[in-house]
Amino acid sequence: MAQGYVCFDLSMFVPGLARLADGIEAIDERAWSFIIKHRCGEADLPAGGIEQASRAHALAEQDYAAGRFAFSFRRLQDSPANRRVPAFAALRVLLGSTAVLELLATVTGRVPLAVSQFYVSRFDQGNFLSTHCDPGQSFGLAVNLTRRWDPNHGGLTLVLDDDRTAVRACLVPTRFQALLFDTSARQVPHCVSMVTARPTVPRLAAIARYATGEADGQ
Repeated sequence: MAQGYVCFDLSMFVPGLARLADGIEAIDERAWSFIIKHRCGEADLPAGGIEQASRAHALAEQDYAAGRFAFSFRRLQDSPANRRVPAFAALRVLLGSTAVLELLATVTGRVPLAVSQFYVSRFDQGNFLSTHCDPGQSFGLAVNLTRRWDPNHGGLTLVLDDDRTAVRACLVPTRFQALLFDTSARQVPHCVSMVTARPTVPRLAAIARYATGEADGQ
């Protein structure tokens, strides 16, 4: 992974993803909290905090337009309540399973110990994640769960060059496409472009970061 990232179809190696993706998509919209970053800080707001989220989103959108790091989307965070949701819990277990850990070890040449962070993101109209590099010396996995995404609606993952001025790769949300970043190899600037229209299906992705022996100083 000299370039710091690789893409592959996770469903070729791990069975059962379709059932879990259908289960995630069926989760009521009211269960998805708002996660928004703007110049004043980061806000993790409950699903019912629509007015507060709208104000925070407006600030984030201003920062986005000004070229400052910002984001605004929804997610299912790794909470005790969400771990009681069968599809969420099963997806978390799957991404921490021996089969997935062994696959990641084969791809990266490093040994993941366990999932250290997990959530499922949801991008609807107006949501975005501006250019950034993932921190730390571990690696992260984004598994797309989106059905039949229209690239005209935005929501594209763009991998940029080191100067953040040119696009090295453009990834259209494709069901079961896995994007693996290894931040020990190199920093990889990337972003998710704004969703510019109301999609017929939400843009969904499972996000996992993994602890390694190196990261834990072992």
